[in-house]
Amino acid sequence: MIDDLVRIFSENPAYLGIAVVFAAVILFGVIKKLMKLVLVMAAVLVIYVAYLIITGDDVSASLKEIGEKGSEVIETGKEKVGEYFEEKSEEALEKILDD
Repeated sequence: MIDDLVRIFSENPAYLGIAVVFAAVILFGVIKKLMKLVLVMAAVLVIYVAYLIITGDDVSASLKEIGEKGSEVIETGKEKVGEYFEEKSEEALEKILDD
């Protein structure tokens, strides 16, 4: 299947050009969504800090706590993604070896 795609793209550069354009559009869309997410999270953080200042709470302790929770979430995410890719790569390898 992948060999067929490689053959089609190598035989007809127009298909390769179309595939590159589609990949660029998809990549641009993903980057755009990620930037929106980052901007929204930054706005939420600014609003939260303003709330802490207005209520008189300790801003540095609260931000430190948020940072620690964020680090825990990132580490958990890394582990789960690593496990997922390891599992899928083993399945793909078994499928290739079975064929």
